[in-house]
Amino acid sequence: MAERCSPRAPRTGRTGAGGRAVPGAGLEGPPGRRAAAPGLLECRRCRYLRTGRACCQVVEALLALLVLVCSSVSYGSTGGYTGLPSLGGIYYYQYGGAYSGFSGADGEKAQQLDQRFYLLKLPIARAAMAVGGGLLVFSCVLILVGVLRLPWRFPAWLLLECILDIVIAIGIVPALYYFFHLLLGVYNSSVCKEREQLYQSKGYQGFRCSLHGAEIAAGLSGCVAVVAYLLSAGLAVRGYRTVHKLKQKPVQLYEL
Repeated sequence: MAERCSPRAPRTGRTGAGGRAVPGAGLEGPPGRRAAAPGLLECRRCRYLRTGRACCQVVEALLALLVLVCSSVSYGSTGGYTGLPSLGGIYYYQYGGAYSGFSGADGEKAQQLDQRFYLLKLPIARAAMAVGGGLLVFSCVLILVGVLRLPWRFPAWLLLECILDIVIAIGIVPALYYFFHLLLGVYNSSVCKEREQLYQSKGYQGFRCSLHGAEIAAGLSGCVAVVAYLLSAGLAVRGYRTVHKLKQKPVQLYEL
């Protein structure tokens, strides 16, 4: 007797022990309906980078990097003309091109004034670079600590972070004052005035005794950094309260 071949229903799940189908263990469906693969910020440790504290710390790191770069403009330029006797009466200026108009005593005087002006600005540039580099390292350490979830294991770290943020924000204010005060003292010095007059006598207008764009940008970055550190301090306090509540009644694990 021929056996009847009845069409079987498609299997929609995996079978467990004893041949029973496991509920909810069906095929994933067509490729267009499959769940998207988790992105870089979806992993457990990288989830911290989506929080408000992490965003503030990234902004702080970028501002510190901007201060470091802008202050290095003054530090990296040795200034001055370098005599090129082989070209005869032509002096090369580091900011670009070979300039004419300076020869003999005028060229030596311009070179000496440039060197003296550079030495006056050098301590200020070094101090600004040290501050920018220190703040950059501090911000990177805070980001690393957050990614490693240290505040969840030691909530007191958030209070320490809040105190450090407030201290840095307060310390930046007098640092900005002295930064501009010392720079204006350099630009009002007799060396700068004599240098400016010498270049103007030869038709050069780019050597005025005033703040240039990089120095202004460094100061503005410091002002914005004050706001960022104060905001980060407030978020650290809120994070401490959240962790404290979850430690007492752990219902759901929140990412700080």
